[in-house]
Amino acid sequence: MPLGVCYYPEHWPAERWAIDARMMRERGLEWVRIGEFAWSLLEPRPGVYSTDWLDQALTTLHSAGLKVVLGTPTATPPAWLTAREPSLLRVDSSGRRLSHGGRRHACTTNPRYRKLSRTITTMLAERYGDHPGVAAWQIDNELGNHGSARCYCPTCRHAWQQWLCSTFGSLAALNQAWGTTFWSQTYSDWEQIPLPSDPVGGGHNPALLLAYRRWASLQQVEFCRQQVEIIHAHAPQRPVLTNIAPGDDEIDWFDLAASVDVIAWDNYPHGFPSWSAVSLFHDHIRGLKRQPFWVMEQQPGPINWTPTNPPVPPGQVRLWTYQDAAHGADNVLFFRWRACRIAQEQYHSGLLNHAAQPTRGAAEAAQVAQEWQAHGAPQAAPRHVALLIDYADLWAQQLDPHAQGWSYWKLVQSIYGSLARHGIGVDVIRRGSDLSGYSLVVAVAPMLSNPSEASQWRDWVAAGGTLVATPRTFTKDQHNCWSDQPLPAGLTDLFGAEVAEWTALAPSEPWQAAWDAAHPFDVPLWAEVLQPTLANPIVRYTSGYATGSPAVTACTYGKGMSVLIGAYPAPELLAGLWPRLLPNAVALPPGIEHITLDDGHLWLNHSDNHTTVAVPGSWRDRLSGHHYTQEVALEPRAIVWLHQTQDGV
Repeated sequence: MPLGVCYYPEHWPAERWAIDARMMRERGLEWVRIGEFAWSLLEPRPGVYSTDWLDQALTTLHSAGLKVVLGTPTATPPAWLTAREPSLLRVDSSGRRLSHGGRRHACTTNPRYRKLSRTITTMLAERYGDHPGVAAWQIDNELGNHGSARCYCPTCRHAWQQWLCSTFGSLAALNQAWGTTFWSQTYSDWEQIPLPSDPVGGGHNPALLLAYRRWASLQQVEFCRQQVEIIHAHAPQRPVLTNIAPGDDEIDWFDLAASVDVIAWDNYPHGFPSWSAVSLFHDHIRGLKRQPFWVMEQQPGPINWTPTNPPVPPGQVRLWTYQDAAHGADNVLFFRWRACRIAQEQYHSGLLNHAAQPTRGAAEAAQVAQEWQAHGAPQAAPRHVALLIDYADLWAQQLDPHAQGWSYWKLVQSIYGSLARHGIGVDVIRRGSDLSGYSLVVAVAPMLSNPSEASQWRDWVAAGGTLVATPRTFTKDQHNCWSDQPLPAGLTDLFGAEVAEWTALAPSEPWQAAWDAAHPFDVPLWAEVLQPTLANPIVRYTSGYATGSPAVTACTYGKGMSVLIGAYPAPELLAGLWPRLLPNAVALPPGIEHITLDDGHLWLNHSDNHTTVAVPGSWRDRLSGHHYTQEVALEPRAIVWLHQTQDGV
């Protein structure tokens, strides 16, 4: 598996480029990404292209044996363009038009901006489509970053109204779907439909808000797809990627991933609350296309944009890189090659410091390159547990969380993290995906009901699968309007239970529940009182007015089982659930990640503590050659890659 780096030749004198390229290769790097912010250099004046510098950079990098990922520069339109055509600038939700000077400040829905973006992309694709050094392409950079996926300019208003017309076909259908008889919202002309930025008393209709979020996401996907088509036409043998920044959830990543050949993401672990949250996003990105992915930007040391920007201790960069590979990364590029002396990212470290001296991150990257050259990179075994997620569910719950502190992503992280801390490998896939090959599936707050998916779940459980569903399952329709059926809507037969009542809980006043009376635990945020018809209660509430009522039920359905969780799945609830459903679920020490590989086991110690883990049998560490029997001692940030041996051989 190769490693690479992100490079900005335009930031450094041309006579430095060959030195940098040689140093990259000396450290075992094979790929380099360039060009994604260089529009003003590529087109310094309208219609006048300047590519000599890029020709020289590509020749220099290719001559050194590096493969180039060439980016399209549409995240940063040049100043001459935004000054001449300020209507291309994005309008935020407060009605303010952005200025030039940062990035992602253009409206990507605007037909004029799309045409200009296609033009610069076409120029690059025609000139470099068959260049021997350009081995892959990146579309734009971090689409949706800085809240840029949603624009509220006049162009977007018109495009939004046109999309509604084509989607619903008639105002009667839209009015019916959105329930506009409420508060006399009924529309008699498409131009009457507002943008969510328009001020209204009492808030906008949640159906309108969800529809706008879907529309805005589709605009970004289409903007990306247009550039992909151009590059495919001129460079048909080169993969086309785009990169995602975690937390940018204004775009449905499943849709975006479908528009490119390979999906990539930018991994900055210090932007996450825990190691398991990093693993979650690796598995989420792999699940977007259900195939290997790239890490287009990997944190190489301290960064510049988190609240505290903590240090990166020895061994951490190497550990993160192994974590990348073990979760399915096909390629890892560090961001960036050299720390920048100019503009907004001066405190962001690189593999070289500002004085062009190699950092500890560079040494660890070189160590990983040597180890993978000798041993290959770790490959995770197929997973048999899946989390089902959906961006429409996310958006609907963002729009109306109802319970103070409710967060869809935090719920996903909590469930995933609990499974990871029990050593269970997980695929994170889209609702409606094929479930064959999985023995356990967890549907995370699948709020928007889907009758065809309900039928799929029935068939899969009846064939022997175990389905777990959390609170807020199938409560609304696809337009964000409440169901008129008993909850979970259309699934009461599968779960053998109904939701008799539901309630939000104040953060300071949780209920309690228990697997057994002796060990109660808190139920924060949300509680659903379940009424079994065929199911068996397996957890009951032990406080609040619902004391004694079922909080979790389990029901046999065909050859399988369905579990309905009514209580918010707190860590104690989940810790009791997994061993009951998965015989290999064993709680691991804090900070320890275990990944089952095709050829053994990978143990990662993300903590600062010395820890011992049980490994029954006889094993050899592929990296160190050490032999282990029964247990392994893990030093802080240790990596142990175990292969089973015969009698210690």
